[in-house]
Amino acid sequence: METRDQHATSEAQRAEHAGVVPKEETTDEGGSTTARESAATSGNGVAPEAPAGQELTLEALQEQLAEQGRKAEEYFDQLQRLQADFQNYRRRMTQERLEAASRGKEDVLRGLVPMLNNLRLALQHADQDAHAVRQGVQMIWQQFEGFLRDQKVEPIPTVGQVFDPAYHEVLSTVPATAEVPANTIVTEVKAGYRLDGRLLAPAQVIVARAEEERPAVQETPTISEAPDVAFSGS
Repeated sequence: METRDQHATSEAQRAEHAGVVPKEETTDEGGSTTARESAATSGNGVAPEAPAGQELTLEALQEQLAEQGRKAEEYFDQLQRLQADFQNYRRRMTQERLEAASRGKEDVLRGLVPMLNNLRLALQHADQDAHAVRQGVQMIWQQFEGFLRDQKVEPIPTVGQVFDPAYHEVLSTVPATAEVPANTIVTEVKAGYRLDGRLLAPAQVIVARAEEERPAVQETPTISEAPDVAFSGS
């Protein structure tokens, strides 16, 4: 007996050092025996989460997903409203630009009407007094120049100026002289105009050009006919 008890005690000690807890037997009222193992516990002695905890975590994820869906719908609605506002803004700006262009045309045409009326009057009296017609046309010209100045339109300088391809268009050239150096504008054929420094119409001009230097022609010597040489037979 003592030997068996000592053997059982030693086995229990070895099992305790090995971290294995012996099965705990319980007897119910019917006399049946059940075994419960404590090995199901973790190393820190905390039992794993129950299925109820897993269900709560799943519900939280579903709620977060629903919240993200609501936010996505709100952002989509905001995007649609912004897109509609931008379309309305673009249509409004296009309409305003067209109206501004129309008003600009009206202002220009309104300024041309008096000059047109004066020109008609000058033509009606053309056969009465040529000198009066000339004065009327000159007055219309001055009136037209004033209108262009009001519109910030200025003529492009030509005669005596250096040719500038950005504002001048060459129609022909003439030989340069000591008084008129090369690349100088001699005659204005058609006036040009600028608006705020930008080109409206180029001025058509005649420009002095330098005489082209012709290379000296070298005379090639003429080949004289060689005299006939008579070979005497031996």
